[in-house]
Amino acid sequence: MRALRYDRFGPPEVLHVVDLPEPVPNAGEVKVRVHAASLNPLDWKIRAGHLRWLPVFRRPPRTPGCDFAGEIVGVGAGARSHYVGERVFGSLLPFGRAGALAEYLVAGVDRLATMPDDLGFDQAAALPIAAGTALQAVVDEGRLGAGQRILITGAAGGVGHFAVQIAKHVGAHVVAVCGAANADFVRGLGADESVDYARADFTRRADRFDVVLDAASASSFTAARAVLTDAGCYLNTGGNAAAVAGTAIGALLARVGSRQRAVPIAIASGSARWQRLAALAREGVLRPHIERAIALEDVADAQRAMATGHGRGKIVVRLSPPA
Repeated sequence: MRALRYDRFGPPEVLHVVDLPEPVPNAGEVKVRVHAASLNPLDWKIRAGHLRWLPVFRRPPRTPGCDFAGEIVGVGAGARSHYVGERVFGSLLPFGRAGALAEYLVAGVDRLATMPDDLGFDQAAALPIAAGTALQAVVDEGRLGAGQRILITGAAGGVGHFAVQIAKHVGAHVVAVCGAANADFVRGLGADESVDYARADFTRRADRFDVVLDAASASSFTAARAVLTDAGCYLNTGGNAAAVAGTAIGALLARVGSRQRAVPIAIASGSARWQRLAALAREGVLRPHIERAIALEDVADAQRAMATGHGRGKIVVRLSPPA
């Protein structure tokens, strides 16, 4: 099978397409013919070696990618809740060497869910990490409700564009921070107001927010707390180690003489979460925006562009075409 591979940590140029043996499902696993996989910032950060100091991450050779959508072509023992021909989507844990950017993969039944009938493979592959992070941040951690106010940085990006949709679904007033070129895009998603980050500093606003979702890791709890309500919540998706550490420290500060909260988001992934995403997609709440669909050979250029932080929606990689 064709797969993307890198043999050492490094720049995008280390990526190359190889032929590998097809994987075989073990007990509790299914084999999936991958029709589409989506790219996430986590992929290029692992490839670049930013997480090499964490012992849970296996060293190269590695196939990148976590999010996928495809069709089951093999079922291991103990995985009888799924069947050959079933359309599924999900996300692999990022720690191992076998990723989603391959024509076939094996996944545990806890790593996937059945695709909604009216959802395409590109759209399903775009959901797991980005939409899962947005759902966890806005609903589970932020506890955003009708009539409340949320400010979202990186609102046009993978996590951000899903967060705008979810926030509007729960009835919140949404202020979307993005580049000027994406103002119409985020308003089309439902944002009530767009703010050009190049022209205005949201931390100096006079109004207050119940939730600030810093999907771009563009600020900090210390800076953002001035625009939070007395019981407001600052959420950071942890774009880098400094953001994670800063938010963790902010969480400690928030507990001292304050009802505000600071939460670093570490996605709680798995089948139950993918099923929640499937339900929201089925209801039309989540509409993935696919910036472009590419081939395996184009992933290096796409990752290079993603590292600039100026994307819109999601990039998907098309692999084995549906029969």
